[in-house]
Amino acid sequence: MCQEFALTLFRSLMLSTLLLVSTAQAADLGRIQTAGTFRLAYSTNQPALISSDNNAISGFATELMALIAKEMKIGSVSWRNTSTPDQLVQGLQAATYDAIIDTHLPQPLGGVDLSKPIACVGGVILARPKGPSTEQALQGKRIAVVTNSPYYYYVRNLPFEKKISVFATEDQALIGFLSGNIDALILDRYAALKIFKKVGSKQFQVSPLLWSQDIDVVVAHSDNKEVLSGINAALKKFQADGTYSALSMKYFNQDVRCVL
Repeated sequence: MCQEFALTLFRSLMLSTLLLVSTAQAADLGRIQTAGTFRLAYSTNQPALISSDNNAISGFATELMALIAKEMKIGSVSWRNTSTPDQLVQGLQAATYDAIIDTHLPQPLGGVDLSKPIACVGGVILARPKGPSTEQALQGKRIAVVTNSPYYYYVRNLPFEKKISVFATEDQALIGFLSGNIDALILDRYAALKIFKKVGSKQFQVSPLLWSQDIDVVVAHSDNKEVLSGINAALKKFQADGTYSALSMKYFNQDVRCVL
């Protein structure tokens, strides 16, 4: 009799625990919906993708996340810009934000979950029309890079002859490239697309990514999976119905989704 009572009590406690866990998980997206604001943050300014100007945060990522939030039945989105990526991660862990997005998050990241990539970053070749657009096409070319950048080390390690012109800043590298004595400039994808957006395809071409790094929406590991599934479902919908492509063209004149 005592054993039966103990077993019944154990089952009752287990059921109560499961219900509490289930309620806590289900309440996470519900909490955001009830609060009415999806609290997001970033650190690294990446013009056109996401950046702050006079405290106004704007760009492709902000518009995309506003659409995603609406699809998730969240009333609005708020953004905060932190000083460093480390502070960004700390704020997420302290539940100051519901999610974060950044192109320079410290690695490896622990205690977090990632959405499907909302875009990809990496190095590209900025060249004149019919100029080099692949790694192999850089052989024997004159290439501009910024010193001590990932792009410098990439070009330096290419396994063939090339001529490298090293500059202190991205602006100086661009000026060097524009002088006409350089065939290609290797730089960040979004920096190249910002230039391309201003001058158009008659003046420049931007290559596909030479290497790729996902840009994900990052949430704390303890958060409800419904948040991530909601983001992923909305992203999939917008990539299928043309919304994502139209938004990409608005900011970059190019679709910036990750090619799997």
